[in-house]
Amino acid sequence: MLSVRVELNINDITQAVRQQISDAISQTAMQGMASWINSIQKAKLSPYDKAEYSASINMTKLSDFKAELFSDYRFAKEIETGRPARDLKKNLHTSQRTRVAKSGPHAGQRYLLIPFRHNTSGNTALAQAMPKPIYLHAKALSLSHVTGMGTRLSGSGAQLAQRQYQWGTSLPAGLAPKLKTHHTTDIYAGMKRFNTSAGQGKSSAYLTFRVMGEWQSNKWIIPPQPGLFIAKELSEQLQTILDEALSGIA
Repeated sequence: MLSVRVELNINDITQAVRQQISDAISQTAMQGMASWINSIQKAKLSPYDKAEYSASINMTKLSDFKAELFSDYRFAKEIETGRPARDLKKNLHTSQRTRVAKSGPHAGQRYLLIPFRHNTSGNTALAQAMPKPIYLHAKALSLSHVTGMGTRLSGSGAQLAQRQYQWGTSLPAGLAPKLKTHHTTDIYAGMKRFNTSAGQGKSSAYLTFRVMGEWQSNKWIIPPQPGLFIAKELSEQLQTILDEALSGIA
């Protein structure tokens, strides 16, 4: 039998386009990392979640034709599919900063002092900015100072370093409305001004302190949160981007 073969050298073609395909997958994955982080930063998440979740985004190349984006942040799956209600008071049993009330109606019970930072008007880099009227009152407060360091026993029995303060004046309650009707007071009540100046620069930090006590049965509970499905939406977007990138490879 006489025959003439028409044969396609698959190895030559694969070698010619392999690098182009591999590069397209790598570029799509890198674009996906940036998009994932950008979505996290735009999402309704706490500053802590945004920082930790964003820092956890990574990529690994599994083969020339496969890349995987992943996050090992412990709350990533909850953020993706939905978070159950959380009782923050559970931290009273694990935190080294826990205190135990020595006297009064809650003697013997655990509590934490929770600081909340408030930014100056127009500045939202580290926390929510104060309204201008509140800031005018706050910057007139006399300064609170750290005067030294001491020690105290934590609720777990550990010996902890503790700052010692000379307290300045505080903002009174009632300068702003309560954020929610069940709140005890407004978020600016009791605000302190601390000197954070360095060198020639003058600056202050504004903090309020709230008590989280195990006797507060109906407080410090975060309600359930719906899933944001950031990774699901990203997966759909990246498949489209990859398909477009591969369509141009001969």
